Amino acid sequence: MTPVTLLFLALAATLAGLTLARVGLAAAEIRRQSRTRPAPVAENDITVLQPILGGDPALAQCLEHTLREASRARVIWLLDDDDPPGQQAARQALAASGRDDVILLFTPPPPADRNPKIFKLIQGLDQVKTPFVAILDDDTMVPAGTLGRAAALAEPGALVTGLPAYRASGTLWSRLVSGFVNAHSILTYLPAARLGLTRTINGMFSLMRTDDLHARGGFVAIADEITDDYALARLFLSRSGRVIQTCLGLTIVTTVDGPGHYVALMRRWLVFAQLYVRENLSPGLIAVVLLPGLLPLPLLLTGLAAGAGWTAAALAVLTGKALLVRWLARRLGHPPGPFSDLIFEVAAELLLPLHVLAALLNRRHIRWRKRRFVLRGRRIVDG
Repeated sequence: MTPVTLLFLALAATLAGLTLARVGLAAAEIRRQSRTRPAPVAENDITVLQPILGGDPALAQCLEHTLREASRARVIWLLDDDDPPGQQAARQALAASGRDDVILLFTPPPPADRNPKIFKLIQGLDQVKTPFVAILDDDTMVPAGTLGRAAALAEPGALVTGLPAYRASGTLWSRLVSGFVNAHSILTYLPAARLGLTRTINGMFSLMRTDDLHARGGFVAIADEITDDYALARLFLSRSGRVIQTCLGLTIVTTVDGPGHYVALMRRWLVFAQLYVRENLSPGLIAVVLLPGLLPLPLLLTGLAAGAGWTAAALAVLTGKALLVRWLARRLGHPPGPFSDLIFEVAAELLLPLHVLAALLNRRHIRWRKRRFVLRGRRIVDG
């Protein structure tokens, strides 16, 4: 065999071995959680804080879903004074749901050195009177009963989060984002939970006891941090708390309307990921997250150099991994998308090292929706 072929076989064996190990860890975590399901908390003990920003065609649909599926929870929508599209989507969702108990808070533009999402949450927390508070992104839909089940797991000092899955939507760019999240979510969050490596949450959904959050200084304590999810997790972990990664499924619907939006979104996520990796690097993180994420592109390139048969073998390895993720999704009770999603999951894996490189080249500047931020480490210097 040629050196290129030997290198290909080594890469393929490493990726296949890591994938099987991650699948085994995820399956074990699913089994463990399925055996321990406490009785859900009544939803009227939970307040949902939902920061809203207009512009996505699916926004009103997502907001309405929250009102219908969490019909007994208290809901507070956090809107910008200068965001007519967001306000219009909120009005549409309210009219369609028939609910008249939602609190709408309108906030001015945040200071230049403040996280705009956290700035809204600070205002919202002042209105929370229930024992539990949840944070829900405006593009995230929780199935009925999810809030109560999450609150049942929120023991004192615990920050609870769910498991995101993107619903594929119309544009190529949206489907690439869906492919990226769906290829990595289950095989990242659940193996990390099984190994005791959970140090952050996904930013789409979290829930905690309201008193626990106040005891840690509330959202004011993390107001200048760019990564609201990681900052909130660190706030709990630094004060004798814990992060609980659950198998509770979340459906995300985001429209990515072009290549510029796609590149900016992926770059922002990877800048955030690098901040996390630099502060939490460990052998487990390398095995569960870093190597599996970086190996697919070298595997394909080596296969191309070795010949057509090896190229097909590389694609077979990546497709097999995607099929195993679909199998795990079914175990979780999450209906997988169409089989055409496999193409975008494989494509997203191959593109990931390029996004990592783009994030490394300029990690002090990111674009987040309408604003451009200058960073110093985890903190916002200017926006």
